[in-house]
Amino acid sequence: MGAARQALAKGLMVQGADPAAVLAAVSRSGLPSLGGESIRLEQHPRRQELLRLTTPMTWLGTRGARREGFDALGYAIDMVATAARQAGGMLTAPGLSLGGSAVPLDGDTHWLETADPVEQEVLCNLLRRHSPLLIAIAGRGSFVRGGRRDRIGSRWLADSHEHLAARFLASVTERHLYRVQAELRRRDGISHLDRMDVAPLMGNGSVLVRCLDAQASLAETRAHVLLLSALALRARSMVKEGRREGPVSQRLLEENRARAISDGLRAGMVEDKRPRERERERERDRDRGRREHQVRDAPPDERKIPARQAVRALLDDLVPEFSRLDATPEEILPLLCLVELPGGQPLRAQDLLTRSAGNGQALPEAVRTALTDSRPGGLLLDAVLAEYPGSGQLMLNVWREALESGLSLRARRDHDRPPGRSGSRPDQRRRGRAGDRRGRPAGPSKGGKQQ
Repeated sequence: MGAARQALAKGLMVQGADPAAVLAAVSRSGLPSLGGESIRLEQHPRRQELLRLTTPMTWLGTRGARREGFDALGYAIDMVATAARQAGGMLTAPGLSLGGSAVPLDGDTHWLETADPVEQEVLCNLLRRHSPLLIAIAGRGSFVRGGRRDRIGSRWLADSHEHLAARFLASVTERHLYRVQAELRRRDGISHLDRMDVAPLMGNGSVLVRCLDAQASLAETRAHVLLLSALALRARSMVKEGRREGPVSQRLLEENRARAISDGLRAGMVEDKRPRERERERERDRDRGRREHQVRDAPPDERKIPARQAVRALLDDLVPEFSRLDATPEEILPLLCLVELPGGQPLRAQDLLTRSAGNGQALPEAVRTALTDSRPGGLLLDAVLAEYPGSGQLMLNVWREALESGLSLRARRDHDRPPGRSGSRPDQRRRGRAGDRRGRPAGPSKGGKQQ
């Protein structure tokens, strides 16, 4: 079972020059091709200073295919940067100002191809459930040289009026999607499905993901491509096993989405405390002939967990998919830098660029290097190995072992546990000579010694 084909539109921005002149110069030179089709450079339909490099739908399911794809994308970005310099300007990422004024923001758009409508439905709903975590992973604040640090989770989505939380899709047939469009038009005044964070595309069987901020480095974009590819592979496995992705409360989803946009990885995510228990209760009630809505409408038992903890659990859960994609720990290092560093603080490429600006280094060159460096990990790998020479290498080795085994951390713990021994020791109560009800062994009797 192979990975899905993917396409990417990388958000870029030209500062200090005419973007139309940059676009014309690059068009005359010709962009590299990928999978037999050329990479396209286009201007944003409403913000002319924003550019988008769009790759064709290509297969990135192996290490070699990703190396070829991102080498071509890095070369194309370097061509745009050279044309911007020759026009008297600079190339940067949206929301990253190299001068002293604010700049517009944009996102990186992803498309995932599916095999059939059932897989398209399952993938849409799976991405919908994880969309708050995707926003927390990819979100970043704007950066203006000489200004205060923006600590918001996602400045782009916070200022946007064109994004809606994804809706649960019971089907992706044209008739059902028409009803979803009618509901969006009635409630939100928007009649286009592609205004949602995750949306199915009718006609070509693809899934659109448009809730990830435009990244300041190519290494982070590569890690996000791998993350989405792993989720697509999980959806494909679910379809093969005959499973579907169940509905998540729209209220909980929108609340978590708002928290991720506002606070990013600092947010506390609200989750359903007992989804499996309620599902088992629903099955029992159906067997008894009770009406299903009596259980479904019950108020959920909720709790909050830190977003970093939820992201860490998601990455560990996707280890089998990462392993089947032949991923390396260096490729997913931008994801690990959010949750695994010893200091406990997430590290992004934008943080490294902020340091360069504070140290008086050449910020334009640092930005160009981050955007064109197609190595797995890029500048983040160099920074982690320099700042955490021991623990950073240990983190990479642990994840390399996990990816080679194809087992999550929990599965490896169960696999390595000796037979007959478990953390809970359920037979402890039977072994106790005169233990109490909780299974503790009896202590010495009054006035006597322990036997």
